Amino acid sequence: MMASKTHYTILLLSAVTTALFAGSAAGVYHIIGTGKRNISIGDKLMFLYRRGVYNIVEVPTKELFDKCCMKSIINRYQNGPTIIELTQQGLRYYFCGIGNHCEEGQKLAINVSAVAPPQLDAPNTSSATASTGAALRYLAGLAVCVVSELLM
Repeated sequence: MMASKTHYTILLLSAVTTALFAGSAAGVYHIIGTGKRNISIGDKLMFLYRRGVYNIVEVPTKELFDKCCMKSIINRYQNGPTIIELTQQGLRYYFCGIGNHCEEGQKLAINVSAVAPPQLDAPNTSSATASTGAALRYLAGLAVCVVSELLM
């Protein structure tokens, strides 16, 4: 059991590290649950969840999404954490298909744009550094929480 926890921990930390240091050529990583943002083709969604407790289900329509209906599933991801690269423009619908998680609000609808919206002002170095530092502190705290949960 400890070996699988260690493996999961290493996988999670690798995913977070990749998200932070992959560079702009890899697109933008969006860690789900951290707020609203612009999402475009080439970006990646990162769902941090524990296998067996949660999963990610993708459905093709808003009607199925609204009803938390698992009919006509496009994709099912069960071995969290999961990284999904967005390769097509349009609406995408995701939810947790375990128990009543979807009905309780564990769902995400996004609109993937063809291109990222232009930035109004180029960020200056100090604000970019502060933003990166805040993101690193947040992810470090998240990783500590996940590792603590896994080792319990």
